[in-house]
Amino acid sequence: MRRTMFWVFTAATLTLGMAFADGKPHKSSFQRYEGPAISVRPQRMMKVRVENGRLVPVTPWVQVGDFAPAGPCDPNEVLVWDHFGADANGNPTGGENCNSLFAPDERYYFGDAYNNPYYANDIETLVDSQYNGGVATSLAHAWFWNAGGQGNSQNCVVLVFTVEDLDTTCATDVHDIFEATNSAIEGVVLDYGSLPSSIGLGYYSDAVCLNPIGGLQLPSQPDSNGVLGGYVVVYASAFDSTTGTVTPAAGAQPMLWSPEITGIGTSTPKQWDDDDPADYNHGTGECYDYAYSGLCQDMPNVTIWGGMMAFWASTGGCQSNNGDVNGDGCVDDADLLSVLFAFGGTGGAEDTNCDGVVDDADLLTVLFNFGAGC
Repeated sequence: MRRTMFWVFTAATLTLGMAFADGKPHKSSFQRYEGPAISVRPQRMMKVRVENGRLVPVTPWVQVGDFAPAGPCDPNEVLVWDHFGADANGNPTGGENCNSLFAPDERYYFGDAYNNPYYANDIETLVDSQYNGGVATSLAHAWFWNAGGQGNSQNCVVLVFTVEDLDTTCATDVHDIFEATNSAIEGVVLDYGSLPSSIGLGYYSDAVCLNPIGGLQLPSQPDSNGVLGGYVVVYASAFDSTTGTVTPAAGAQPMLWSPEITGIGTSTPKQWDDDDPADYNHGTGECYDYAYSGLCQDMPNVTIWGGMMAFWASTGGCQSNNGDVNGDGCVDDADLLSVLFAFGGTGGAEDTNCDGVVDDADLLTVLFNFGAGC
């Protein structure tokens, strides 16, 4: 059975297929990356959601340079899930000795020629269940980029989604998850502009503050296997917010790390990849076992690996609300009036994006979400 994916691709149409239960054996090309790693920050970002089978904007594009701190949004934020190996500022730590202080160029991948532009991994547990269903206010991730070919550059757009359900038995692929619960799925689009492509060149994005676009919802309820949910990442060369069209990248893959190193949240060994073939589809046989042992000299018991991602959550204070100012579950006239009456003020629920001032951005958040939940 084949269905159309929830967004439109210009190079190919995403379709889905059935997968073998229990997953595919892990790949023998797993290796330590020893090339340069460059820190980059997105130029702009946007929050999106799945609506009637398409990607639609929740916020307008927000220029990151207008607000971005050097690290998470707030020093009081809690790192609630770490598949990245993050320090206090969201920079990657660890390497061959997994507890080393700073080593962004000591990660793992599948070699320069490998292509995996679309993957999904599970979040088995967060650091504490009190954060289940909360809002991720910052994230960090890392990837290998050879999408334009040696010596060329290509625009880099990364889409990150969180999902309530991600099947770690490898029986149901992520497309079914999107179709079954599409009203609950939201994501962020991070536009990094043009990045040079080269053999042996990796990138990492230290903590990106998501508060100006309302954060990203974390999964809330574990499934029958005890898995809380998951995250989905797409590497693209363009995203058209008017049509919801994603132009996929060729020559991209996640850098890999283990949540067992930091102990901040847990994950299973399963990851869905788009590599057999790389056709922008999670099909039969693309659910893999990422159990690799003996890689960390100082931590020999580390065995679970996967695509690099970290999420932070706020411990209190301002909470982004996507325009539902009064918290009644419906974005309507009452929320719009609240923002208008508080316009120019500081803080409060009317400050929908938690940037410290009630202004045009908060008004746009209400207007973009008007009618949601009603």
